[in-house]
Amino acid sequence: MVFQVSRLLKAIDRRAPFAAAVVWDAVGLQIGGPQRPIERAAVAHEITTDVAERLCEGGYDTAVTYHPLLFQPLTEVLDRPGPQRRVMALLKQGVSVISVHTSWDAAPGGCSDALAETLGVNPGGWFARMETEGEEGWLGRVGMCQGSAAQLLSRVEEKLGAAPRLVGMKERLRKRARAGMVAVLPGSGGSFVEEAAYCGADIYVTGDVSHHEARLALDLELAVIDAGHIPTERPGVRRLYDFVAETLGRTAAVDDLSSPQDHPWEEA
Repeated sequence: MVFQVSRLLKAIDRRAPFAAAVVWDAVGLQIGGPQRPIERAAVAHEITTDVAERLCEGGYDTAVTYHPLLFQPLTEVLDRPGPQRRVMALLKQGVSVISVHTSWDAAPGGCSDALAETLGVNPGGWFARMETEGEEGWLGRVGMCQGSAAQLLSRVEEKLGAAPRLVGMKERLRKRARAGMVAVLPGSGGSFVEEAAYCGADIYVTGDVSHHEARLALDLELAVIDAGHIPTERPGVRRLYDFVAETLGRTAAVDDLSSPQDHPWEEA
């Protein structure tokens, strides 16, 4: 039986409703048509130039991505570096693109839960309030963490493949303190430092924390492990791949095109 794009869209929407995404987000079908058949699919963290080339050269007809390919509406599609050139290539090759992003963050068992569970945090509650198309939702998880602060840091380094920046962690590590209550938010969570502190967290694991947000964390006596944008999202993307592969079953081949080197940063 042919598995169409519309059927995969419905399955994703049941698992992680697109209406639960943040209002500014771009989720759902971004390129393609609902009635197109799926014979070879791929899951990717985001569609970089390299991923777009692999999709086109590998004969893929469908891609499910965590990050949206397009955040803003286009008024033109020109052959220029960046998303527009990737859109042109994917349209020419007939590749359908579905994005999940914050709807996957907010879904039970999705990106936030995957990060918490990977780091040994029991996802007991939600924090980081967001505005959705419906009622208010939540992006981050908070709960008790197994083991010490040092063990939590080791999990961040080993399981996420991250070289984190630390705020207010030295004293905890020196005293061999328990990790205690830990808040996690995949991706860019610097703007939620205050909410993480007020929800009772001792340590906050996220990415993209700015200088001023780090200062605020110190003022609030909240330790921060900034593990980077992409590394904190990797557990959720792996879980997205598992979901898509299970949904398509034997009707289509599914490959994971994500890579440990899929972020733009280089080591010195």
